[in-house]
Amino acid sequence: MLLDDRSKYVLKAIVLSYIKTAIPVGSQSITRSFDMGVSPATVRNIMADLEAQGFLIQPHTSAGRIPTEKGYRFYVDNLLQEAELRKDQEDILAQADQLIQRETIQALLQDTSRLLSDASQYLAIVTAPKFSSTRIKQVEFVRLRKNSVMAVCISQDGFIQNKFFEVPEDLSQKDLNKISDTLNSLYSGLTLQEIRQKLLRQIQKMKDLYDHLLEEALELTRRTFIEGGAGGGDAELYMDGASHMIDLPDFADFRVMKGLLSAFEEKRAIVQLLDKYIGTEGVQVYIGSENSFLGDHHCSLVVSHYKRGDQILGTLGILGPTRMEYSKIIPLVDSTAKKVSRLLEESSREEGSPLGEN
Repeated sequence: MLLDDRSKYVLKAIVLSYIKTAIPVGSQSITRSFDMGVSPATVRNIMADLEAQGFLIQPHTSAGRIPTEKGYRFYVDNLLQEAELRKDQEDILAQADQLIQRETIQALLQDTSRLLSDASQYLAIVTAPKFSSTRIKQVEFVRLRKNSVMAVCISQDGFIQNKFFEVPEDLSQKDLNKISDTLNSLYSGLTLQEIRQKLLRQIQKMKDLYDHLLEEALELTRRTFIEGGAGGGDAELYMDGASHMIDLPDFADFRVMKGLLSAFEEKRAIVQLLDKYIGTEGVQVYIGSENSFLGDHHCSLVVSHYKRGDQILGTLGILGPTRMEYSKIIPLVDSTAKKVSRLLEESSREEGSPLGEN
């Protein structure tokens, strides 16, 4: 829907004022705060037109107006002027350059969520690469009890995933070591998908290698790499900044805040939410009910992906109220995604780096 320049200016002024104060905006207040060049009465008429078109809503008859999701969307798509990162935001993100020298990718991403939260004062969310998309460095089997074994899968990125099995009591640790040595010689350096495909072709070869351990070895291999498999819906999730959300007037109602926090206890739902956007280019902004997961909680999500080379590894984003400061959050998410991508790319070239491929 087209708006004339005067209507755009009034809508932008209302959005900016409400973002700053969380107080419904009246014609008198924005006439004082912004150079409208017209009387409050004219502004009031424009606001009424914007309300009729669905860009504004009046929460109470005696109150001013606030933006609707449609109003925020028009602002983001047509009126937004992205700000440069503030000095304090740049200083916070600069810490990532120091972290890369000493951390695994898991620790880096966990710290990234903390840094994003500190820089935005909202809730930050980061998903780690799915284990199924990483390359396996080695697998080890550890006997825990007479008939219980833990399979430890270690990726070349430093991710570790454990699975637990019941096994025959006569399968010794020596037997388990022999099985893991064979698997490592066959599959080290491959992704889980490549392992599964190769495994189906090499059953006969494995039979010859395992000899009397055949049945137990094949069962362990199947349960480690195929059955439910390491890596199915396995992305780790890092979140930081719930305390920032509690302090916002948007969530002063305890029931609203409780509903939001309860929703974010569903890790799988959040991972699935972010997975939807992993293939999208650049920063994406989802306002309120544009995403069914967020709609009931009056939140917006600003998200982007990070990658190494051409491989997209995961997503990171900031969740806040629909009243969030989009002009600063969008460049913050964009800069962070690019920084994490650059750090991972640089680290993969450095021999011995904990984040590298080697």
